[in-house]
Amino acid sequence: MPLRVVVAGATGVVGRTLLPLLRKRGHHVTALVRRADGVDEAAEADDVAVADLLDPSGLRRALRRASPDVVIDQTSGFGGRDRDEGLRRTAELRERGAKNLVAAAVSVGARRIIGQSMAAAYRPHGEEVLDEDSPLWTDAPGCWGAVVRGLAAMEEALLTCPDIEGVALRYGALYGPGTHYAPGGAIHTRVRGSGLPLVSDGVGLTSFTHVDDAAGAVLEMLTAGEPGAYNVVDNEPAESAEWLPAYARMVGGPAPVSLTMDQARAQLDWLTVHQLTEQRGATNFRLRETIGWRPTWPSWREGFAAMLNLWPG
Repeated sequence: MPLRVVVAGATGVVGRTLLPLLRKRGHHVTALVRRADGVDEAAEADDVAVADLLDPSGLRRALRRASPDVVIDQTSGFGGRDRDEGLRRTAELRERGAKNLVAAAVSVGARRIIGQSMAAAYRPHGEEVLDEDSPLWTDAPGCWGAVVRGLAAMEEALLTCPDIEGVALRYGALYGPGTHYAPGGAIHTRVRGSGLPLVSDGVGLTSFTHVDDAAGAVLEMLTAGEPGAYNVVDNEPAESAEWLPAYARMVGGPAPVSLTMDQARAQLDWLTVHQLTEQRGATNFRLRETIGWRPTWPSWREGFAAMLNLWPG
């Protein structure tokens, strides 16, 4: 049955992929953008509304006009090159913006809201691959701790509100067109410039998610699945010692240099060291078993190759 859907963050990497999929299914789509200059970027939508998630009254007006059945939040602060600013903006959007969006959605009678969370936010624990019952690392240091606390606040707002069905989709490291891993993106540039090293004895795991799979999961969760949190990741969590050299070869960059742990701590920022040495991967078992979801790209290997136009055919 066709639904009326509002997509916040419609011009982001997942939103751009999601809009045409929603319309292909026959849904009426309103793109919610923060600035008027984003209207042209949302050409795939049926309607465009301008509102800031940090402006509760403006947000309620926009949703009242759209009258959605489902509200989707794909907003992010990571669009620019300044990572610390992106972390700060994302923390604010998740903590304050998500609460405003839930309240606005409830006020206009929406039945379901789907929010964007992160599988990377789990508290590191041994060498395990983590599921949705694992705790988020809310007391992590610095800016990353602020982001995780924002995610936790967002998920609490989504999952504890009795007046709407809340779903939190915890993506892995997003890759695909327009992401940091695509040609010209921050990771692509850093690896080609030999700026992302390996760390000796580091066992950091990364779970990856292609933007197509993120959008596909949102599409299915419009009507399927119980409210709750779900990891949306591929089938192959990868150690940094595995994916980073493979990605460097694919992009034509030099082999990553190797640092000791002491060298890494002296030369790299805390978050990069955490990601390379102790971050844990996530399992997609709950989503697979709940709605039968399967990633289009089960492994980052084939997904990277496709993104970089190395895939046969």
